[in-house]
Amino acid sequence: MRANIGAVILAAGRGSRFANSGGDGPKQLVSIDGLPMLQQVINQANTLLPGRVHSLLGSDWQAIEQQVVGSEVIINPHWQRGLGNSIACAVKHLSAAPAAYEGLLVMLGDQPVLNSSGLAEMLDLFDGDRAVCASYAGHAGVPALFPRALFANLIALDGDTGARVMLQSLTAKITVPMPEAAVDIDTVEDVNRLRQAAAQSGKFSG
Repeated sequence: MRANIGAVILAAGRGSRFANSGGDGPKQLVSIDGLPMLQQVINQANTLLPGRVHSLLGSDWQAIEQQVVGSEVIINPHWQRGLGNSIACAVKHLSAAPAAYEGLLVMLGDQPVLNSSGLAEMLDLFDGDRAVCASYAGHAGVPALFPRALFANLIALDGDTGARVMLQSLTAKITVPMPEAAVDIDTVEDVNRLRQAAAQSGKFSG
């Protein structure tokens, strides 16, 4: 039986690169295969961890919250301080929850093509002691599953220092090859490339 694991999807940023490339509205709500991008990630998480999915919002949170379902929304009032601060905010909030998690799967709201089999493998490999993380583009990164023993390290993050730097410093971790995690949406051009690839393949994600 799997440990009690929750998922937190980080989607608090302003998406400046998206706006600067001509994007309209919050990046989190850009349509991917007929759904807001953040909703795609929420749905993926819910296939594995139903009822235990949380979305960390900040910029434009009121507009975004109205357009997504299937997750508890956590608001970071200091989202401008960067990704590390948002991770700390989410983990601190969830650490204080009555049903404390034994592990947290940290995901990004702009990685809409993650493969559910890869995420399932991460959950299966979780031993409660070591972090389990994706391996792509020559490094370890998110999605990443952290045991409770590392929650204090996550809460200590701040600024733009995210989980990747912390993962690289861990000598004891489990990695799962996940090349699809390298696909993140930063600009309108990224969205167009993803849509074109989906049209050519006849499917959106694995």
